[in-house]
Amino acid sequence: MRADLSRTVEPGDVLAGVAIAELGVARVHHLLVTGGPATVQELERVSIAAASDGLGPRQRRLADGLARWRTRLGQTDGERDIHRMAALGGGILIPEDPEWPAVMNDLGSAAPVALWYRGPLSGPRAGSAPDTPSMPSALPSAPATGVISTARLPVHHRSVAIVGSREISDYGRRVAAEFAGELSLHGISVISGGAYGVDAMAHRAALRAATAPTYAVLAGGLDRWYPAGNEALLRDIASQGLILSEMPLGAAPTRHRFLQRNRLIAALAAATVIVEARWRSGAQNTAHHALNLDRPVAVVPGSVHSPTSAGCHRLLKETPAALVVDAADVVELIAAAGADSATGSAERAHRTPARSPGPVLEALPIPSSGPQAETGSASTIGLYDTLSDVDKRVFDALPLRQLSSPSKLSAVSGLPVPQLLSGLTRLERIGLARAVNNHWGRQRE
Repeated sequence: MRADLSRTVEPGDVLAGVAIAELGVARVHHLLVTGGPATVQELERVSIAAASDGLGPRQRRLADGLARWRTRLGQTDGERDIHRMAALGGGILIPEDPEWPAVMNDLGSAAPVALWYRGPLSGPRAGSAPDTPSMPSALPSAPATGVISTARLPVHHRSVAIVGSREISDYGRRVAAEFAGELSLHGISVISGGAYGVDAMAHRAALRAATAPTYAVLAGGLDRWYPAGNEALLRDIASQGLILSEMPLGAAPTRHRFLQRNRLIAALAAATVIVEARWRSGAQNTAHHALNLDRPVAVVPGSVHSPTSAGCHRLLKETPAALVVDAADVVELIAAAGADSATGSAERAHRTPARSPGPVLEALPIPSSGPQAETGSASTIGLYDTLSDVDKRVFDALPLRQLSSPSKLSAVSGLPVPQLLSGLTRLERIGLARAVNNHWGRQRE
């Protein structure tokens, strides 16, 4: 059931999280696949809970959410996805599994529906139905479709996220490698996003140290190595650590999914280190997610003349982020926050799932991060940053060179056709979309 929902629900969909918490995953799945209406009592329960989660009157209507999620119903086949993932050497984790990372609960209603993983398992493997808690198996040949050894998952109080810009300076390369290598030698796992620049340097240094696993959290399906230029690196990470994503196989790593992916990196790590970041960058987005989760954020200072450190200095000036100059500072920061105490870990493991964290701090947008971002001009990227979440999904669904029908765009974006058409009209008005015979594409630059 959750495998199906991971394909129909976009990352960070708070209404979906509320509905699952209030009605149960089986009931939400039933409403989704049967097309039947929810009861008046169910609609009221979800609406009240969603309001307490900060959703506005138009955002908390369960009927609208079901219509949105049903746009991809024809693509769902959870059992097929699980078997395909197992064939790639991976599987799925769901909150009902005892191995589910408890820190995901800190995301509240914005927690992922499921986590897909890719990488060989060092511990016993077990097979299970998609939504049945897995029990360890003594048979090493059993298919890995529902559980992964706890030794292969990030241990929260022994994990640090190291992130930064793709456009990295020589200084940033050196610092990222030094921090990641030294933290790994302390037995601390490095978590990052598998991208070019700071991410890649941090992963490589952790792999060289080979004393603690490193983890990459991706924004798309795990059947494609993205970015393609890091395929060899990502394969190495999967062999020594783990590749994670909340997106099912075949899902494209679009811009808005990168933004949501960053919340997973922030939640999995005990602290987040920003090595280099421009004034507007995805690394800052990750930092703000961490701060909203009450996780410590560490920032490496750079030259005041370097644009690759402008975002770092902005964080130091505008947020409670701490300045660090070496890995020892990061270790001390984790200790000071109590992240490495056994008591804190036990409390997290038994914590009741919280509601989604409120917008304590603004999560800054990513100016360019998706697979199609490299083809966008500065003006297009600037306009993209001003779009609503819905319009970003519409824009991400538009093909670059060809034209597509509203029905196909509805399935790609996960939005009902009426909502999609409204978004297309808005994008056309500002010059981001074009229409020919009711088929749509991106405006040529």
